[in-house]
Amino acid sequence: MNAVIITLSIIPGLIILILAAVLLDIYIGYRVRHPLAPDGLSATGSNRITYFTNGRDLFNAMKESMENAQHHIHMSFFIFKTDHVGQDWLNLLKKKASEGVSVRLLVDYFNGSSVRKEQMELKQAGVRVAFSGRPRFPFTFYYLNRRNHRKITVIDGKIGYFGGFNVSREYIGLMTERGPWHDNHLKVEGESVRDLQHLFLDDWCLASGEKINGKKYFPEPVKGSARLTLLGTNGKQIEDVFAEKLGSAQKSIVIASPYFIPSRLLLHVLIDRLNNGVALKILLPIKRDHPFVKPASFLYFQPLVEKGARVYHFYPGFYHAKLFVVDQKLCYIGTANFDQRSFFWNDELSSFTEDQELIGEVMDPLNKDIREHSITIDEKKIRSRSPVEKLKSICSGWLSPFL
Repeated sequence: MNAVIITLSIIPGLIILILAAVLLDIYIGYRVRHPLAPDGLSATGSNRITYFTNGRDLFNAMKESMENAQHHIHMSFFIFKTDHVGQDWLNLLKKKASEGVSVRLLVDYFNGSSVRKEQMELKQAGVRVAFSGRPRFPFTFYYLNRRNHRKITVIDGKIGYFGGFNVSREYIGLMTERGPWHDNHLKVEGESVRDLQHLFLDDWCLASGEKINGKKYFPEPVKGSARLTLLGTNGKQIEDVFAEKLGSAQKSIVIASPYFIPSRLLLHVLIDRLNNGVALKILLPIKRDHPFVKPASFLYFQPLVEKGARVYHFYPGFYHAKLFVVDQKLCYIGTANFDQRSFFWNDELSSFTEDQELIGEVMDPLNKDIREHSITIDEKKIRSRSPVEKLKSICSGWLSPFL
């Protein structure tokens, strides 16, 4: 009996020590290693741009581009599942490798476990595979939080794709519990493809050790009319860039994101804009794929709604698009969510444009989703939540730096 009591009294202490060790690892790693991450350099190019919001349309377009590849296919995803959708993609990559096309596939180490199981078969077929974000020592738990969240595809150095879509059946709406999947992605043809290529090759070298260069990877681009600025970031910079762009608003801001955990700086920027008469709308999914993010987001809704912001929950399916539009003149589309994980931890890819045609393509479905497929989260709904839900928000808020 005494042994049982002693054991039970020791266990909480061990848990506390382990948790303290993990937090210390993260803290020291962030202070020591994070400043060494390189700053991203923005680059602006002229392009032809195609905007996608439907996974089936996007996947069909990407498959067509890959089918026509002559020299190389470079593909990077945060999530790649080898369900029937992912397997179809792998079969196509193996087919193109057998035709002599150089194929490289980069996947996050933790979200590509099913790809790892097929790594040998892919290698035998000529497909080179690498995994970003492998566990490292020291500062293991710090590195576990440093994920490559970019999704980039470059084909023959002439066509590029990037945005919010990953590869699995849920991204074409085949998971009934999630419903239709709403996301966004860009197809780029023009000068910005070389910037996507540089970013992919840097990530590939970091993950595989293979350095790649040569004129065939950077053919002369054909310019388009849409100006696009790309910025690849490595766990920093996004907060300041978003603060600058959002802080310039004079009339309106529309933010759409699957998650809403703003930093203190960005929350201050949004409140300041509201105080200066700027109309703010925020669109988020009512469904959640994370246990803590949605409860924590209510902590940030309240001060914004009190100042006049309009918050909407999208209900038909899961909303995964990442964008904001300032004064209907400047548009952000990228891989970064409006959360602190994207601001301070993940490697992300952001794009900014003032192209009015693209902004119109973005705003039309966005306004329709707000108008026809969303419910308003007003101050009354925020305050009338149950004590349990409010407690969930408080507890989840403690985790905000990691959400």
